[in-house]
Amino acid sequence: MPNLEPAPLHTSNKTVALKAIGDILEGYAARGVFRGFSRGAVSGGKAAFRIVWHYDQVFDLSYDHGKAALRFRTVLPALPATSPMYRDLKRFLQSRCDNALPAHRRIDQTRANVKLYNRAGNVALTLKVFDGDSEYGVRKLIHLVHEIYLDFLSDGRYFDWLVETFELDPDNPAPW
Repeated sequence: MPNLEPAPLHTSNKTVALKAIGDILEGYAARGVFRGFSRGAVSGGKAAFRIVWHYDQVFDLSYDHGKAALRFRTVLPALPATSPMYRDLKRFLQSRCDNALPAHRRIDQTRANVKLYNRAGNVALTLKVFDGDSEYGVRKLIHLVHEIYLDFLSDGRYFDWLVETFELDPDNPAPW
């Protein structure tokens, strides 16, 4: 009987990796994880994707095969680098790499590195894979952003920021 498991994406073939990342993201969109999804330009081992997701925000995701890096240019807008919330977000990010977390929720630091950047108040998130496993990288990055919105932001401490930033009704802040 043939093996029906998908081949791991440990490959130097950039065309295969670029298509696989797009297919994974398209799969999330088909299952309703995203409110919208489109593939953008592909050139020179780089690809762009546009995702409509939390609070109907547009998330621009890029992949650079040469750097083995996936990057969300803006994960959270309007968040000053000097704010306590940004410091808390960095701690939250570190906690996602803790060996105490189950493997399916943890980012394995032997396989990938994740970093936050703050550019003029827009928080960017980059995940770089070490072994060429693009599938691992894209899935972990999507799960991480999902946890930022569902776990980190939902604990109540950032309610005022959420309402102001996403122009939510304070009496009914859920966007759905």
